Amino acid sequence: MNQSRRREESFKRLFMAQFYPDDQFDDVLKSSDELERLDWDSDARPYIEPELGNGIKPSDLKLINDKVMAIREHIDQIDDILNSCMEGWKTSRLSKVDLTVLRLAVYEIRFDDRIPVKVSINEAVELAKKYGTEKSGGFVNGVLRRVAESEPGLDSSKAE
Repeated sequence: MNQSRRREESFKRLFMAQFYPDDQFDDVLKSSDELERLDWDSDARPYIEPELGNGIKPSDLKLINDKVMAIREHIDQIDDILNSCMEGWKTSRLSKVDLTVLRLAVYEIRFDDRIPVKVSINEAVELAKKYGTEKSGGFVNGVLRRVAESEPGLDSSKAE
C-alpha cells in the first residue's frame, strides 16, 4: 500500500473517531489482538503478508493506527495552529471532513519531518476534493499554505 492510500485510511479513521466518545476510540482502530489472530508467521513467510480486507496488510494497519494515535495525541496543538491560521473561522465551525483533512495535514507539516510540506498540502487538497464540498479543496489549500508560512524556519521543501 502506498503512502497516499495509508493517508486516506488514516483520514477515514480520524473522521470516524469524531463520532465516538474518547473511551470508545479504540473501537475505531483495529486492535493488535486482531492482528495476532491471523494465521501468519512473519518469520517463516516474510514476503507473504495476508490482507485484512480492503487491501490493508498488518504492516500498513500498524502505520495507519500509529499515525492516527499520534494525531490524537497532538490534537490540541493542531487545533491551536489551525485556529491561529484561519481568518473568520474556528475549528468548531468547520465541517468534519475539512477539519479532519486539516488536522491530518497539519500533523504532517509540523510533527512529521519525513513528509515534504508540498506533498502534505497537495494530498490534503485531493482528500478535501474527494470527500468534501466543491469549495473544500481551495479552503484547505489556503489554510495549509498559511500554516506552512507561519512557522519560522519551516522549509517547505523538507525531506525532498
